[in-house]
Amino acid sequence: MRALFLNQTVDAVEAALAGAGTSGRIAVIDWPKLSARLAERGREVLTIAGKPRSLRRATGERLYGDIARLPLTDGALDAVVAPGVGERDDWEAVMGELSRALGDGGALVMVDRAPATELTRRALCGGLVEVEQRVAGRTVVTSGRVMAL
Repeated sequence: MRALFLNQTVDAVEAALAGAGTSGRIAVIDWPKLSARLAERGREVLTIAGKPRSLRRATGERLYGDIARLPLTDGALDAVVAPGVGERDDWEAVMGELSRALGDGGALVMVDRAPATELTRRALCGGLVEVEQRVAGRTVVTSGRVMAL
């Protein structure tokens, strides 16, 4: 299903990143095709996958790791694109881990098929500010910025 709406998803993710003013290093988690498409558009992309097999198809910088325990230092990224956060039971821990890996003001972009209202709730409960949503086929792209309190 992901491949069917990939062009729309890439456009929505690009719009979210542009809206957040993100121009630095971004990580795309568990979606090598999206990583490749963003890299084709001139983005500095790090592909992170929870399965080593997925990394074989990825191009550019690659890293093996789990979304709940990213092997990155605090504030190492300018943006993270994470699919499936709306479907996870451990979403609070995942949001905390993604926020840790982002620098202050970094953008978190969630790509999901969960209801838009639930994604907004999770973004706000996760501490994101400037939350926006875009529809891309059957997916909802929810983005926001991480701000240190």
